[in-house]
Amino acid sequence: MDDDRDFRFSPRPNRAAEIRWRPWGEQAFEEARRLGRPVLLSLSAVWCHWCHVMDETSYSDPRVIAAVNQHFLPIRVDNDRHPDVNRRYNMGGWPTTAFLTASGDVLTGATYLPPEQMLESLARVKAFSDANRAQIVALQSERAAAGDGAARARLTAPMLGRETGLETIDGEHGAAGDIPVRVALQIVRAFDPLHGGLGVEPKFPQPDVIGFLLAYGSLRDEAGTPEGSGQSGSSVPASRALEVVRTTLSGMAGGDLYDAVEGGFFRYATRRDWTVPHYEKMLEDNARMASLYLEAAVLASDHDLGDAESYRRVAGGTIDYVLERLRQPGVPAFGGSQDADEHYYLLDAEGRSGLPAPFVDATVYVDWNALAARALLKGAYVLGRPELTGHALGLLGHLHATARHGEVMAHFVPPGGAPARGAPLLGDQAATATAFLDAYEATGDRVWLRRARTLADWACAHLCAPDGRLVDRLTTPGDSAGLLAQPVPALDENAAAAEVLLRIAAFTGDSRPREQALGILAA
Repeated sequence: MDDDRDFRFSPRPNRAAEIRWRPWGEQAFEEARRLGRPVLLSLSAVWCHWCHVMDETSYSDPRVIAAVNQHFLPIRVDNDRHPDVNRRYNMGGWPTTAFLTASGDVLTGATYLPPEQMLESLARVKAFSDANRAQIVALQSERAAAGDGAARARLTAPMLGRETGLETIDGEHGAAGDIPVRVALQIVRAFDPLHGGLGVEPKFPQPDVIGFLLAYGSLRDEAGTPEGSGQSGSSVPASRALEVVRTTLSGMAGGDLYDAVEGGFFRYATRRDWTVPHYEKMLEDNARMASLYLEAAVLASDHDLGDAESYRRVAGGTIDYVLERLRQPGVPAFGGSQDADEHYYLLDAEGRSGLPAPFVDATVYVDWNALAARALLKGAYVLGRPELTGHALGLLGHLHATARHGEVMAHFVPPGGAPARGAPLLGDQAATATAFLDAYEATGDRVWLRRARTLADWACAHLCAPDGRLVDRLTTPGDSAGLLAQPVPALDENAAAAEVLLRIAAFTGDSRPREQALGILAA
């Protein structure tokens, strides 16, 4: 990761580059130890409005520039390119402004800090570090001596008994382990009955959450029990779950969150009624949203979900946006995001036609492109557009050919470059394997099944903790600075990996992937 010096600042005038930023890596932390300085960690994103504002204000203030360069070791990390760092250090949003010891432990932090508040924070952190230097040095020595052994020890608790694990996984109705019911209850309690979605404002689309309710409502009966199970008891009725889905899908598509001119969804809305959005568009979000509306279109005819044709129109418009705006010249892959440009997006089609489109980050993120391939494959079937299958297979073939290190997927490929160096991430292996399995289902070509199996086998061999869970990244000497030395078994990525293993077991008849999946779920 030390080679990632592609620091990306606001496209508007700023002086942020005058701060002597270092890339994340053990070399930077060693320099901080040698100089006896605390670390200033800036987590930013190329699409992030407030990251740009901080570049233009706080990081352009000559007093801030001087204080940071003189008294701190500044490290800048791109959130999209290094989600493992973001997972451990994010302070609640972007930009994240975190202050660390030279061992990578967090002293304090915040999100956006205007210039005066930034100056005050710099002074307070410096004073604290100076006053507690002996304790901080002792902590650094303790960390260096322990290595990552202490972190691994936290994952060595005995696995749950197989009986306990399987009882919980099966979701026996009325038992404490009926996880789907408990999750559905939490979602329904947060539902906004007036406009759909969860909570009040700001309001994010949360396609995975709504997708869960869609599956729940289609598989359970009016008592909230699995259809055909013969169980009884009170729960979240299927009709209630589907009401949440229907209201939310209609609200999002009918509000300003959906771009009625160019298609695609903005990242989130600042108002409860899905108006006044933040105008950045993310490949990840749009791939997930397209898949959600496609699934709703499929299920609408057999469930009370509303107009299937309207869902198809939204899904098709979202897929067309991805194909037309995010596809990269000369390669069958998609860029990661498109900048927020309020002036541009407030215009109608005629007004936009005379202006350049907002900047697209040409970085090819492997996990997000895998999500896009899945949406394309599903769209080919639901929308009756077979050409989308060709786009999806071309994309997956391109990822397999250009975004690997040996048998494992890299996280991203920079514009015109080679696959990024750095520790392999579980999220990329799980997302790509899932897309490969979708390609196998769509084509029957076993090459996709073999490729998925290779990624799943690698993850189980290299990322499995003693308790059966999979950690989020490969911890390797020289590439695990700060809290990266501490394995994190992310829940969503473990669930995705377990699904991959269960599908492989079903396709091959091999029981071992199923046992591995059950081990993950039981842990």
